[in-house]
Amino acid sequence: MPKLTAMTAVNQSLQSTSLSRARIWNPFPSLAEGSTATFSAPPELSPKVPEVIEDSRVFGTASRNEKIAAAAAAKNCGLLDGQLEWSTLTAPVFEQLRTRLKIDYLKHGAESIKDFSSGVCTMFACAALGHLARNHNLLDPGSVVELFKYDGGQGGHAFIVVNRAGTPDDVDSWGPQCYVIDPWYARHRITAPGTNAVKDMTAGTAFHDPAFVAFLKDANSRAVQVTFPHMQLIQAFS
Repeated sequence: MPKLTAMTAVNQSLQSTSLSRARIWNPFPSLAEGSTATFSAPPELSPKVPEVIEDSRVFGTASRNEKIAAAAAAKNCGLLDGQLEWSTLTAPVFEQLRTRLKIDYLKHGAESIKDFSSGVCTMFACAALGHLARNHNLLDPGSVVELFKYDGGQGGHAFIVVNRAGTPDDVDSWGPQCYVIDPWYARHRITAPGTNAVKDMTAGTAFHDPAFVAFLKDANSRAVQVTFPHMQLIQAFS
């Protein structure tokens, strides 16, 4: 499937969901075209998405507290006997937990998008990832989808990167096959291509948005949180 076909399909599908109308709890004023009052909303209590294990966390280097927390989560998922001590947690169980939490995250996102009225960027990203899992045929087979985190002067941000090459922190290295999905950013804008949830990282298509690329480059850092291979998206609801 050509990249443009996939970008068009993903963008059209997301435009038909509640994310295209949802309000934002913590808008970045510098991104807004017009007053933030037209799309912002006061935060509700305890905005959360399900916990996941970041790619950078591995069993061999996990701290004692991280292993205690992982053991508790594994017990809650039924992956570890509730009567056992946290120290009985093994690397294989840790990896099973990583996969289980990722699937739970995708399922939560798919459920939340059904009636998504407002939220923070992490909630937008979770909902969009759940939608991709439910509609994995929108993506090119073999695609690699990553949940990214951004640390910038206005605060943190979460967004989705598809088929990235190069180095996570170097936007210019992400390659011609890469595109980004960021419905939270799109809600700040009132003109295309800003209003597209999908952003082409390479110039030459209607999905390329220089202002969005500049927004990513303005960050202090960009890093992958969790990777979702296409097959894992497929398996989430199989």
